[in-house]
Amino acid sequence: MKSNGRIALFGGSFDPVHLAHVAVARAAVAQAALDGVIFLPAAQSPLKKWGPIASAAHRLEMLHAALAGDTSWAEVSDWELNRIGPGYSWQSAEYFSTRGGTATEWFWLMGMDQWQQLERWQRREHLAGLVTFLVFARDGVAPQPRPGVRAIFLEGAFEGSSTAVREAIGAEGPWQKWVDPKVAEVILREKLYSGQPSDTIGGI
Repeated sequence: MKSNGRIALFGGSFDPVHLAHVAVARAAVAQAALDGVIFLPAAQSPLKKWGPIASAAHRLEMLHAALAGDTSWAEVSDWELNRIGPGYSWQSAEYFSTRGGTATEWFWLMGMDQWQQLERWQRREHLAGLVTFLVFARDGVAPQPRPGVRAIFLEGAFEGSSTAVREAIGAEGPWQKWVDPKVAEVILREKLYSGQPSDTIGGI
């Protein structure tokens, strides 16, 4: 992937990564004329009570599997996973903004649920000064602008959630249609999410 240009950071648990995650990133590349997207799996979200179910190693493996055919624009970074304690988006934006120098324009790719909770994010004004937000709709609800915050709203319907995948696996229901076949291979091989009770962990 190019080290400069128009680059978006895409944070999340990716527990597991599913087809909608990749579709959202591809849509962002097309609609916002991005040169690349950096997927940033989190060790622990500050806004969630529970941590990811799958290990960091397994989530990284699933991301690499899902993006194996998209290496021209997609990159996976373990930077947040190597940090101690909850990671904050402004810290990641600060770190990556040192890459590429002034030739790079940075974006933050997010879903509607995150956009609606932006006021809860630590140092959100600082983050907003570092990036332009790329926001995609969910459940047919269009995002609303926020005064003083740069944002581009993406078009398209992106169905699916990690929670739904986990719950379907735990209930032994159909789930493989939501993930890349290579990701399904990892889940089956490592017996991820099997026997997991339904939970209330949100996210895309």
